[in-house]
Amino acid sequence: MRNSLRKISVAVGAATAAVALGATTASAGVSAPTWTVGPSSPETFSATAGTVTLTLNGIPMTCTSSAAQGNLASAAGTTNVQVGTIAPLTWSGCTSPFGPVTPTADTSTAWKLNANTYSAGVTSGYISGIKATLKVLTCTFTVTGNAAATYTNSTGKLAVSNNATYKLTVATASAGCAGIAAVGNNPTYSASYSAVTPSGGTTKPTIVYTP
Repeated sequence: MRNSLRKISVAVGAATAAVALGATTASAGVSAPTWTVGPSSPETFSATAGTVTLTLNGIPMTCTSSAAQGNLASAAGTTNVQVGTIAPLTWSGCTSPFGPVTPTADTSTAWKLNANTYSAGVTSGYISGIKATLKVLTCTFTVTGNAAATYTNSTGKLAVSNNATYKLTVATASAGCAGIAAVGNNPTYSASYSAVTPSGGTTKPTIVYTP
């Protein structure tokens, strides 16, 4: 009787181990969702934009050009996945109905490029960690927050805008900002960074999602 119980116990243990091993093997064969950057990862890039506009309280602040640099890197995950960083970023030739505007991007902590959805070579997501200071007349104000972004593999174009989900907010405003900016205002930013290429190269990087 004792030998029979021992044999049953051994058989049950072996069956349990086999099931566990089978489950582990099956799980190992399933790849996690991945955002793959090509042609290599990590990849440095540079990008330029023509006219860019920040609009606040109906006041357009327009720059003739903007330039950005950063890095892209493959990452695992489904949504809100960081696939790159942006630093530095500059603007040139900026003006407004009140006169010249001096914007300065704070990228001491790199802005993050995050991916949410992918379709037909287009990645949609957002840029987070945005910080910038703008000066016009006697007004100095800071802007923080997020911006919606899409990246198109075929053109190497990074389009940036704002919507109800990803928006910018005036965080601070000096006394001279009356009628121009106030804390809590939500400015909109519109820009299209084209010719996104690896620094020193000509091949446009790609971002591809594999579920």
